[in-house]
This record gives sequence, structure tokens and C-alpha cells, in this order.
Amino acid sequence: MAADATSFGIESMRSQSYSVGIFAFMMIAMVVFVGVIGLFFRHTDMSNIRTGEKALIAMIVLGVIVAAIFAAVQLLDGYLI
Repeated sequence: MAADATSFGIESMRSQSYSVGIFAFMMIAMVVFVGVIGLFFRHTDMSNIRTGEKALIAMIVLGVIVAAIFAAVQLLDGYLI
């Protein structure tokens, strides 16, 4: 596919810069979120946590990892909304 003239304009460069900012903000939010989960596990007696709760936390962490990968792929493609 040939790139049109608008894909190299100032608006597309600003859009990419905004996407990088959104990506950075999202990564910081994810690190804080996973940090809170880590603090929860550090200060909680693991014998009192049920298996289902452990699975739920594992799925949340897996979701955060998948979201980070998905966002990175979208950013590499040039569109992070």
C-alpha cells in the first residue's frame, strides 16, 4: 500500500506523540496496579486465601500482561486509542 501525503503530516506525528504518552501513562498505571496486588499478597497470610481467590488474582495479573502486550502491538502499528 502506498502512503498518502497526510500520513507524513504534522497531525499524524502529533497523533503518534499522543499515543506514546497514552502508552506511557497506561504502563505506569499497570505497574501501580500490579504493585498494589503485590503489597496485598505480601501482607496477607496465604493460608487464609481460597483457591478461587488465588485464581482470580492470577487472571487479573494475566489480563494486565495481555493488555500491555496488546497496547504495545497497537503502538507499533501506529494506533493507540
